[in-house]
Amino acid sequence: MIPYRGERRFGVWEEERVTVENVLVSVVIPAYNEERRLGSTLSGWLEYLTGQPYAFELVVVDDGSRDHTSALVLDIAQHSANVRLHRLERNRGKGAAVREGVLQSRGQYVFYVDADLNVAPTYLAPGLSALQSGYDVVVGTRRLGEYIRTERNLGRVVAGALYQLVRRTVTLRSIRDTQCGFKGFTHTFARRIFRVATISSFAFDVEVLFLARKFHGRIKEMPVSVVYRPGSTVKWRSQLLPALLDVVRIRANDLRGRYT
Repeated sequence: MIPYRGERRFGVWEEERVTVENVLVSVVIPAYNEERRLGSTLSGWLEYLTGQPYAFELVVVDDGSRDHTSALVLDIAQHSANVRLHRLERNRGKGAAVREGVLQSRGQYVFYVDADLNVAPTYLAPGLSALQSGYDVVVGTRRLGEYIRTERNLGRVVAGALYQLVRRTVTLRSIRDTQCGFKGFTHTFARRIFRVATISSFAFDVEVLFLARKFHGRIKEMPVSVVYRPGSTVKWRSQLLPALLDVVRIRANDLRGRYT
C-alpha cells in the first residue's frame, strides 16, 4: 500500500508530504459520466495491482461528470487508500482530464487507460518492463482487423479511418495506432510532455506522441488486444471535426514554436 501521511478531508486524502519514491506505478483513468462502468474498471485494476510487489496508485479524474461518478470513486477510496480522485469543475475534454491526472500523479512510471477496461490490466507488466529497460514511452497498438470487429459501429470506424488519414498526412506519420487507450511513460518524460501539451479534445493522443517524437523519446509500440464495452460517451458525429482541427493545430503550434 502507498505510505500516506496526512489526514482524510472531504472523502479524499490530503498528504502532508509526498515524494515520487513512494509510488512505483500510477494509473490515470479519465472519466466522464462513467458511473455505470467505472466500478468494475476500478475493481479490475485493484485486483491486479494489489497482487503486484510494488506500491501503486489509481488516479481517477472526473471530467465534470453530471452523474455520480465522483461519489462512486470516493466510496471505493473509503476502502482503498490506493485510489485518489481529482475532480474538474466542468467538462474540459479527455485530453484535459488525462493531462491533469498525469501532472497530479506520483509514480515513477505513469500509465493512462480508458474507463471501460477495454485493455486488460495484465498488459501493464510488459509495458512497465519496457519502460524499466530504457524506453520513455509505451504505446498500446491494436490490430486493425480486431479493432474493426470490436468497434461494432460502421460510422465510428469510418470516422476513425478519416482521422488517422489526416493525422498521418499532417502531423504524425510513424505511429501505427495513436488512439488506443493504453499508454505509459517514465515520470520525468511524462512531465516534460504534459507540461507543454495544450490539446483537450481526443486529438490529445496525437499531440502527446508528436511531442514524444519531437523530444527524441524512445517509443515502444506494444500490441494489445481490446474488448468491446458498450456505453461509450464518445460522440464522433460532434467530436470528429474539432479533433481534426486540433490535429492541424498541433502542426501549427509546432511551427509557431509553441512546444520549445
